[in-house]
Amino acid sequence: MGPKAEEGEHWKGSALGNLYPFIKQQQQRTRQSLAFLHRRPKDLEAWKAEGRAKVFDLMSYRPEATKPRAQILERVDRGEYVRERLKFWSTPDVEVPCYFLIPKRVKLPVPAVVALHDHGGFYYWGKEKLVETESEHPVLKAYRQEYYDGVSFPASLAQRGYAVIVIDMFYHGERRLILDEDVENGTNDRSKLEPEETIRKINERARTSEEIVFRNILHSGFTWGGVLAWDDIRTVDYLQTRREVDPDRIACAGLSYGGWRAVFLAGLDPRIKAVCVVGWMTSFRNLIPHYEVYTVPSGMVPGLLEHMDYPDVASLTMPNPLLVVHGQRDSLFPPDGVKAAIDNLRGCYQAISKPERFDTMFFDGPHKFPLRAQQKMMDWFDRWV
Repeated sequence: MGPKAEEGEHWKGSALGNLYPFIKQQQQRTRQSLAFLHRRPKDLEAWKAEGRAKVFDLMSYRPEATKPRAQILERVDRGEYVRERLKFWSTPDVEVPCYFLIPKRVKLPVPAVVALHDHGGFYYWGKEKLVETESEHPVLKAYRQEYYDGVSFPASLAQRGYAVIVIDMFYHGERRLILDEDVENGTNDRSKLEPEETIRKINERARTSEEIVFRNILHSGFTWGGVLAWDDIRTVDYLQTRREVDPDRIACAGLSYGGWRAVFLAGLDPRIKAVCVVGWMTSFRNLIPHYEVYTVPSGMVPGLLEHMDYPDVASLTMPNPLLVVHGQRDSLFPPDGVKAAIDNLRGCYQAISKPERFDTMFFDGPHKFPLRAQQKMMDWFDRWV
């Protein structure tokens, strides 16, 4: 017989129920032994090298490096910038679709931004969530309106003089889950205009299949997060091959799971000179109870919490500038977890005597990247990149 519910609290209302006390106890025993504020290292670079090596080790995904071998499929003149649609290789076996926006009427080379799209339980499109294209589906337009105030922030950056790249994250867009039944029924086919009901069914099926994919990735000896981090790092590799890009002036930004990706990209790749993390900053230790249902399989790095909490990964980017944006009505993250993460990061930057390189923006709103926060991001990059 399991333990009784806590008096009047029913295991604090956790979705884990009577399993909550055991799981929480194990979580609380983790030490975050590599955290900057625990270590207080005298040699910042040596500490970062050790921390990055540990994260890469836990992600269990370091495939063979390969040349990007990029293939440009389309070039569209959008007035203030040119939009390229292309593919490049992140491993000898993995081809990554992306958009690359090149500003016009500027002196080349220019600074660049890796724009990282969100998860949102919306798999049918990936890079198109951020990059506006011609004849967009009403479902896609509505999605961008809800989460980005209807604005393509990569386009705004390109109009401001930045080159911007946006890839399809694994399991999204052109890399989404497609089953035999889709081919047999002629559905899940973006070459034609599919009805909203069909798209929603495809998204729901992908959501329910996510756990199956996750389990089999782990059983196969690697992690989903490792794939995402590797692809994003290889995106920087590709950027550095473009003559339009200043290889020493590259930043990254993303909302929601794009924020998770921004943290790991900036933390693991020293070539990222500034970062903006939107709607995904918390201490993992505060997710249980009440917020455990909002975790996504692709964001789990087994064993990480023993060595580093999530904001500790972000701190690996120091002394590079870090901006955190968060909605005060964001229901996906615990307020105490957000505060703990912010306090952690502020303490880190103060400890290296660079407090001006860490900033936050809180706005009165839900889980989204509103226009005024996009403006803050661009001002941040203008200052630091």
